[in-house]
Amino acid sequence: MKKIFFVLIFLVLSGCAQLRPFEDMRREAGQKETVGISTQDMPAICYNPLWSDEKDVQKLAELACQKTKRQARFDSKKHFSCSLMLPSVAFYKCY
Repeated sequence: MKKIFFVLIFLVLSGCAQLRPFEDMRREAGQKETVGISTQDMPAICYNPLWSDEKDVQKLAELACQKTKRQARFDSKKHFSCSLMLPSVAFYKCY
């Protein structure tokens, strides 16, 4: 019975969460400026190292850098900085 309870709680919490990696370009409602930590020179990709593939994270960084016709190169990562389900952030520099 306890297992079912925890599974239900996980499903409810994850129903509101995005589970795929994403570029942290969050905005406040009605605003054009971003409050996320990603910039044109340094894209920040939120991901979960347990189930996110590093190739997918790299691909998102490449897409972000392609907007300014540049290539992405891994710079650093930070843990427990994004969301509950995607706690890690990988930083890339556009060259």
